Amino acid sequence: MRAWYWFLKIILYPIAALLCPRKIMNKHKYKKYARGQIVISNHLSWMDIIYVYFGLPGGLKRALSKKENQGNKAQKAFMKTIGVIFVDRDKPELSSMRTCINALNNGDTLAICPEGTRNRVNRELQPLHSGAALFALKGNAQVIPYVVHHKGKLFRRNYLGVGDPVDLSDLYGKRTDEATLHEATERFRIAMQTTLDELDVWVEQKGWKKRNEEEKTEQRTLKRDYKAARRAYAKSARSK
Repeated sequence: MRAWYWFLKIILYPIAALLCPRKIMNKHKYKKYARGQIVISNHLSWMDIIYVYFGLPGGLKRALSKKENQGNKAQKAFMKTIGVIFVDRDKPELSSMRTCINALNNGDTLAICPEGTRNRVNRELQPLHSGAALFALKGNAQVIPYVVHHKGKLFRRNYLGVGDPVDLSDLYGKRTDEATLHEATERFRIAMQTTLDELDVWVEQKGWKKRNEEEKTEQRTLKRDYKAARRAYAKSARSK
């Protein structure tokens, strides 16, 4: 699966960049940890999965999808080869839950939309389901919010934001009862909303332009320091 995933990602990356152009806020916050990760995202359109697969660095990312999206046998087989895990939202099967937790224990990344379905009304977060919290606690996973600014449209730029990891350290090892799941899910909601609010400001202020200028300034500073160090070294060598 990993080899096939990387093959498709390399082949399709230029196409994804053309069809779904994007700017990402705080991309540096997404880091690979020793244990598995869960990327929690709002859900506005089918393009969200492309933003996850091609917008974030790193290896294999597995996405949860409702079983209604399986399609025919060929579509289902293809989706599974790229890491999609189909789940019955009404009656989650034990095998699907086990697959998710095993993926996290293997160090994979799970992409989950805790809202459970596409938000067809507005950008406000819908009530979150507790499934992501269950997987995070059972799999001892690192949880990263990754939010979408607006509903994606082909060939139109979208904006995405990576938030700070959700701290679940005090909940790991606890009994995963209703109260614990509610607490974890509420932390997810706060983290996603905080990241959305930060993304709104970043888009309004065109933060990607500021970032580009900062990177150019840093490069100019490094070049200047490098040249100064070379001159100092040459001067020192001549004086010997």
